[in-house]
Amino acid sequence: MLRLPAKQPQKRKRRGIGRRAPHVPHTAADPGVPSPVGSQEEWQRWLDYAPQRPAPKPEPEKVRYREPRPEAPAREEKRDLVPAIIDRTGGNRGLGLRRARRPEVQASGANRLLPVLIVLGVTVLVVSVVLLAFRASGKTKHPLAPPPPAASGAAPSSAPTTTTEPVTAVATPGCVQSRSTDVVSGTDPGGTTDGPSAILAFERAYYVQRSGYAARAVVAPDSAIPAADQIQRGINQLANGTRYCVRITRAPNGPPEETRWEVQLTQQEPGGDPQTFTQYITTRTSSTRTLLTGIAAG
Repeated sequence: MLRLPAKQPQKRKRRGIGRRAPHVPHTAADPGVPSPVGSQEEWQRWLDYAPQRPAPKPEPEKVRYREPRPEAPAREEKRDLVPAIIDRTGGNRGLGLRRARRPEVQASGANRLLPVLIVLGVTVLVVSVVLLAFRASGKTKHPLAPPPPAASGAAPSSAPTTTTEPVTAVATPGCVQSRSTDVVSGTDPGGTTDGPSAILAFERAYYVQRSGYAARAVVAPDSAIPAADQIQRGINQLANGTRYCVRITRAPNGPPEETRWEVQLTQQEPGGDPQTFTQYITTRTSSTRTLLTGIAAG
Protein backbone atom coordinates (compact mmCIF):
# COMPACT_ATOMS: atom_id res chain seq x y z
CA MET A 1 0.00 0.00 0.00
CA LEU A 2 0.94 3.55 -0.44
CA ARG A 3 1.89 5.20 2.77
CA LEU A 4 1.62 8.81 3.43
CA PRO A 5 4.32 10.69 5.29
CA ALA A 6 3.68 11.20 8.90
CA LYS A 7 2.06 14.48 9.64
CA GLN A 8 0.05 15.98 12.26
CA PRO A 9 -3.55 15.31 11.64
CA GLN A 10 -5.47 18.38 10.72
CA LYS A 11 -9.05 18.99 10.30
CA ARG A 12 -9.99 19.87 6.85
CA LYS A 13 -13.15 20.79 5.18
CA ARG A 14 -14.68 18.14 3.12
CA ARG A 15 -15.52 19.09 -0.37
CA GLY A 16 -18.58 17.42 -1.66
CA ILE A 17 -19.09 13.89 -0.61
CA GLY A 18 -16.02 12.35 1.10
CA ARG A 19 -14.76 8.98 0.15
CA ARG A 20 -11.79 6.80 0.91
CA ALA A 21 -8.73 6.66 -1.20
CA PRO A 22 -9.00 3.87 -3.64
CA HIS A 23 -6.81 0.87 -3.33
CA VAL A 24 -4.12 1.29 -5.93
CA PRO A 25 -1.96 -1.73 -6.68
CA HIS A 26 1.70 -1.32 -6.98
CA THR A 27 2.43 -0.98 -10.61
CA ALA A 28 4.79 0.82 -12.77
CA ALA A 29 4.43 4.50 -12.59
CA ASP A 30 2.60 6.14 -15.36
CA PRO A 31 4.72 8.95 -16.71
CA GLY A 32 1.57 10.87 -17.61
CA VAL A 33 0.14 10.68 -14.10
CA PRO A 34 1.98 12.57 -11.37
CA SER A 35 3.11 10.41 -8.55
CA PRO A 36 1.82 11.31 -5.13
CA VAL A 37 4.13 13.18 -2.88
CA GLY A 38 3.98 13.93 0.69
CA SER A 39 2.09 17.20 0.39
CA GLN A 40 -1.60 17.36 0.90
CA GLU A 41 -2.04 19.50 -2.16
CA GLU A 42 -0.52 16.89 -4.38
CA TRP A 43 -2.75 14.28 -2.83
CA GLN A 44 -5.69 16.46 -3.46
CA ARG A 45 -4.66 16.92 -7.08
CA TRP A 46 -4.39 13.21 -7.40
CA LEU A 47 -7.87 12.83 -6.03
CA ASP A 48 -9.18 15.52 -8.35
CA TYR A 49 -7.64 13.70 -11.29
CA ALA A 50 -9.94 10.78 -10.75
CA PRO A 51 -12.71 10.80 -13.30
CA GLN A 52 -15.99 11.94 -11.96
CA ARG A 53 -19.35 10.99 -13.14
CA PRO A 54 -21.28 13.80 -14.69
CA ALA A 55 -23.92 15.13 -12.46
CA PRO A 56 -27.35 14.03 -13.55
CA LYS A 57 -29.34 16.72 -15.25
CA PRO A 58 -32.43 17.67 -13.43
CA GLU A 59 -35.59 16.55 -15.14
CA PRO A 60 -37.67 19.41 -16.41
CA GLU A 61 -40.67 20.11 -14.35
CA LYS A 62 -43.83 18.86 -15.90
CA VAL A 63 -46.14 21.65 -16.79
CA ARG A 64 -49.71 20.79 -16.08
CA TYR A 65 -52.10 22.00 -18.78
CA ARG A 66 -55.40 23.20 -17.52
CA GLU A 67 -58.22 23.12 -19.99
CA PRO A 68 -60.08 26.40 -20.31
CA ARG A 69 -63.38 26.42 -18.58
CA PRO A 70 -66.26 26.65 -21.04
CA GLU A 71 -67.97 29.93 -21.03
CA ALA A 72 -71.45 29.97 -19.67
CA PRO A 73 -74.28 30.93 -22.04
CA ALA A 74 -75.04 34.56 -22.44
CA ARG A 75 -78.29 34.18 -20.59
CA GLU A 76 -76.43 32.90 -17.51
CA GLU A 77 -74.06 35.87 -17.64
CA LYS A 78 -77.02 38.21 -17.72
CA ARG A 79 -78.88 36.27 -15.08
CA ASP A 80 -77.76 38.68 -12.40
CA LEU A 81 -79.10 41.58 -14.43
CA VAL A 82 -82.69 40.27 -14.21
CA PRO A 83 -84.34 41.04 -10.91
CA ALA A 84 -85.38 38.02 -8.92
CA ILE A 85 -89.07 37.15 -8.89
CA ILE A 86 -90.61 37.33 -5.49
CA ASP A 87 -92.50 34.15 -4.66
CA ARG A 88 -95.80 35.02 -3.02
CA THR A 89 -97.34 31.55 -3.26
CA GLY A 90 -96.21 30.36 0.15
CA GLY A 91 -93.04 28.60 -0.94
CA ASN A 92 -94.65 25.97 -3.20
CA ARG A 93 -92.91 26.39 -6.54
CA GLY A 94 -95.07 23.95 -8.40
CA LEU A 95 -98.29 25.72 -7.45
CA GLY A 96 -96.80 29.00 -8.55
CA LEU A 97 -96.00 27.67 -12.01
CA ARG A 98 -99.46 26.18 -12.46
CA ARG A 99 -101.14 29.38 -11.40
CA ALA A 100 -99.07 31.32 -13.92
CA ARG A 101 -100.18 29.03 -16.77
CA ARG A 102 -103.89 29.07 -16.03
CA PRO A 103 -104.62 32.10 -18.23
CA GLU A 104 -102.84 30.43 -21.18
CA VAL A 105 -104.86 27.23 -20.78
CA GLN A 106 -108.09 29.16 -20.59
CA ALA A 107 -107.12 31.24 -23.61
CA SER A 108 -106.31 28.13 -25.65
CA GLY A 109 -109.64 26.57 -24.69
CA ALA A 110 -111.46 29.69 -25.81
CA ASN A 111 -109.57 29.66 -29.11
CA ARG A 112 -110.66 26.08 -29.73
CA LEU A 113 -114.27 26.79 -28.85
CA LEU A 114 -114.56 29.80 -31.17
CA PRO A 115 -114.29 27.85 -34.50
CA VAL A 116 -116.86 25.32 -33.26
CA LEU A 117 -119.32 28.09 -32.48
CA ILE A 118 -118.72 29.66 -35.90
CA VAL A 119 -119.38 26.34 -37.70
CA LEU A 120 -122.57 25.76 -35.70
CA GLY A 121 -123.80 29.25 -36.49
CA VAL A 122 -123.15 28.83 -40.22
CA THR A 123 -124.91 25.44 -40.21
CA VAL A 124 -128.00 26.83 -38.51
CA LEU A 125 -128.08 29.74 -40.96
CA VAL A 126 -127.85 27.46 -44.02
CA VAL A 127 -130.57 25.13 -42.71
CA SER A 128 -132.85 28.09 -42.04
CA VAL A 129 -132.35 29.46 -45.56
CA VAL A 130 -133.05 26.04 -47.11
CA LEU A 131 -136.24 25.61 -45.08
CA LEU A 132 -137.46 29.08 -46.02
CA ALA A 133 -136.75 28.45 -49.70
CA PHE A 134 -138.53 25.09 -49.55
CA ARG A 135 -141.60 26.59 -47.92
CA ALA A 136 -141.67 29.47 -50.40
CA SER A 137 -141.43 27.10 -53.37
CA GLY A 138 -144.19 24.93 -51.92
CA LYS A 139 -146.49 27.93 -51.56
CA THR A 140 -145.95 29.01 -55.16
CA LYS A 141 -146.58 25.54 -56.54
CA HIS A 142 -149.92 24.92 -54.80
CA PRO A 143 -151.92 27.51 -56.81
CA LEU A 144 -150.59 26.05 -60.06
CA ALA A 145 -151.66 22.52 -59.23
CA PRO A 146 -154.68 21.33 -61.24
CA PRO A 147 -157.90 20.93 -59.27
CA PRO A 148 -158.82 17.35 -58.38
CA PRO A 149 -161.45 15.76 -60.62
CA ALA A 150 -164.99 15.64 -59.34
CA ALA A 151 -166.11 12.35 -57.90
CA SER A 152 -169.33 12.40 -59.91
CA GLY A 153 -167.46 12.78 -63.21
CA ALA A 154 -164.97 9.96 -62.58
CA ALA A 155 -164.97 7.34 -65.30
CA PRO A 156 -163.39 3.89 -65.49
CA SER A 157 -159.97 3.55 -67.06
CA SER A 158 -161.39 1.58 -69.95
CA ALA A 159 -163.55 4.49 -71.14
CA PRO A 160 -162.16 6.32 -74.20
CA THR A 161 -160.74 9.82 -73.90
CA THR A 162 -162.33 12.25 -76.36
CA THR A 163 -161.10 15.69 -77.44
CA THR A 164 -161.87 17.94 -80.39
CA GLU A 165 -159.14 19.59 -82.42
CA PRO A 166 -159.45 23.35 -83.01
CA VAL A 167 -160.33 24.60 -86.49
CA THR A 168 -156.80 25.88 -87.09
CA ALA A 169 -155.29 22.40 -86.53
CA VAL A 170 -154.53 19.81 -89.19
CA ALA A 171 -157.62 17.73 -88.42
CA THR A 172 -160.77 17.93 -90.47
CA PRO A 173 -163.83 19.52 -88.88
CA GLY A 174 -165.54 17.14 -86.48
CA CYS A 175 -162.48 14.86 -86.09
CA VAL A 176 -162.64 13.22 -82.66
CA GLN A 177 -159.41 12.45 -80.82
CA SER A 178 -160.18 9.14 -79.11
CA ARG A 179 -158.32 6.02 -78.01
CA SER A 180 -159.84 2.84 -76.60
CA THR A 181 -159.31 -0.88 -76.87
CA ASP A 182 -161.64 -1.10 -79.91
CA VAL A 183 -161.37 2.23 -81.76
CA VAL A 184 -158.56 4.77 -82.18
CA SER A 185 -159.25 8.04 -84.00
CA GLY A 186 -157.75 11.47 -84.47
CA THR A 187 -154.45 12.92 -85.65
CA ASP A 188 -152.16 11.78 -82.84
CA PRO A 189 -148.38 11.80 -83.62
CA GLY A 190 -148.29 8.05 -83.01
CA GLY A 191 -145.22 5.87 -82.52
CA THR A 192 -144.08 2.26 -82.79
CA THR A 193 -145.51 0.78 -79.58
CA ASP A 194 -148.51 -0.89 -81.27
CA GLY A 195 -150.39 -1.13 -84.56
CA PRO A 196 -152.66 1.95 -84.25
CA SER A 197 -149.72 4.09 -83.12
CA ALA A 198 -147.66 3.04 -86.15
CA ILE A 199 -150.58 3.88 -88.51
CA LEU A 200 -151.04 7.32 -86.89
CA ALA A 201 -147.29 8.02 -87.25
CA PHE A 202 -147.39 7.10 -90.97
CA GLU A 203 -150.40 9.35 -91.73
CA ARG A 204 -148.93 12.29 -89.78
CA ALA A 205 -145.63 12.03 -91.72
CA TYR A 206 -147.69 12.02 -94.95
CA TYR A 207 -150.02 14.97 -94.27
CA VAL A 208 -148.26 17.14 -91.64
CA GLN A 209 -144.51 16.56 -92.10
CA ARG A 210 -144.94 15.91 -95.85
CA SER A 211 -141.85 13.65 -95.77
CA GLY A 212 -141.63 10.33 -97.57
CA TYR A 213 -138.57 9.36 -95.54
CA ALA A 214 -140.38 9.99 -92.23
CA ALA A 215 -143.28 7.86 -93.44
CA ARG A 216 -140.96 5.03 -94.58
CA ALA A 217 -139.30 5.05 -91.11
CA VAL A 218 -142.33 3.24 -89.62
CA VAL A 219 -142.47 0.67 -92.43
CA ALA A 220 -140.78 -2.73 -92.23
CA PRO A 221 -137.72 -3.11 -94.52
CA ASP A 222 -139.16 -6.20 -96.27
CA SER A 223 -142.56 -4.58 -96.81
CA ALA A 224 -144.22 -4.17 -100.23
CA ILE A 225 -144.96 -0.52 -99.46
CA PRO A 226 -143.16 1.79 -101.97
CA ALA A 227 -139.79 3.32 -101.16
CA ALA A 228 -139.36 6.75 -99.59
CA ASP A 229 -138.86 8.60 -102.90
CA GLN A 230 -142.05 7.13 -104.39
CA ILE A 231 -143.98 8.10 -101.26
CA GLN A 232 -142.53 11.60 -101.58
CA ARG A 233 -143.85 11.89 -105.19
CA GLY A 234 -147.35 11.10 -103.95
CA ILE A 235 -147.02 13.71 -101.19
CA ASN A 236 -145.95 16.36 -103.68
CA GLN A 237 -149.18 15.80 -105.69
CA LEU A 238 -151.21 16.59 -102.58
CA ALA A 239 -152.14 20.24 -102.00
CA ASN A 240 -150.25 21.94 -99.20
CA GLY A 241 -152.46 22.50 -96.12
CA THR A 242 -154.61 19.45 -96.67
CA ARG A 243 -156.31 18.29 -93.47
CA TYR A 244 -156.97 14.72 -92.46
CA CYS A 245 -158.52 12.44 -89.82
CA VAL A 246 -157.96 8.74 -89.11
CA ARG A 247 -160.28 6.14 -87.55
CA ILE A 248 -158.74 2.69 -86.85
CA THR A 249 -160.46 -0.57 -85.89
CA ARG A 250 -159.24 -4.15 -85.78
CA ALA A 251 -160.12 -6.21 -88.89
CA PRO A 252 -160.48 -10.00 -89.09
CA ASN A 253 -158.64 -12.44 -91.33
CA GLY A 254 -155.15 -11.07 -90.82
CA PRO A 255 -152.03 -12.86 -92.14
CA PRO A 256 -150.09 -15.07 -89.71
CA GLU A 257 -147.87 -13.21 -87.22
CA GLU A 258 -149.40 -9.93 -88.45
CA THR A 259 -152.38 -7.81 -87.48
CA ARG A 260 -154.92 -6.43 -89.97
CA TRP A 261 -156.52 -3.02 -89.38
CA GLU A 262 -159.39 -1.22 -91.08
CA VAL A 263 -158.53 2.47 -91.52
CA GLN A 264 -161.09 5.11 -92.53
CA LEU A 265 -159.07 8.08 -93.80
CA THR A 266 -160.71 11.46 -94.27
CA GLN A 267 -158.88 14.25 -96.11
CA GLN A 268 -159.90 17.75 -97.06
CA GLU A 269 -157.96 19.99 -99.42
CA PRO A 270 -158.07 23.77 -98.92
CA GLY A 271 -161.40 25.10 -100.19
CA GLY A 272 -162.74 21.58 -100.83
CA ASP A 273 -165.13 19.17 -99.18
CA PRO A 274 -164.00 16.30 -96.93
CA GLN A 275 -163.54 12.96 -98.68
CA THR A 276 -163.43 9.61 -96.83
CA PHE A 277 -162.04 6.33 -98.15
CA THR A 278 -161.11 3.00 -96.56
CA GLN A 279 -157.70 1.24 -96.36
CA TYR A 280 -156.55 -2.08 -94.92
CA ILE A 281 -153.15 -1.86 -93.26
CA THR A 282 -151.22 -4.77 -91.77
CA THR A 283 -148.61 -4.43 -88.99
CA ARG A 284 -146.04 -6.74 -87.44
CA THR A 285 -144.44 -6.50 -84.00
CA SER A 286 -140.82 -7.62 -83.72
CA SER A 287 -138.73 -7.10 -80.61
CA THR A 288 -140.01 -3.81 -79.17
CA ARG A 289 -141.18 -2.12 -82.40
CA THR A 290 -144.37 -2.37 -84.43
CA LEU A 291 -144.02 -1.50 -88.15
CA LEU A 292 -146.30 -1.43 -91.19
CA THR A 293 -146.02 -4.35 -93.61
CA GLY A 294 -148.72 -3.55 -96.21
CA ILE A 295 -151.36 -1.05 -97.38
CA ALA A 296 -154.32 -2.07 -99.54
CA ALA A 297 -157.38 -0.19 -100.74
CA GLY A 298 -160.73 -1.15 -99.23
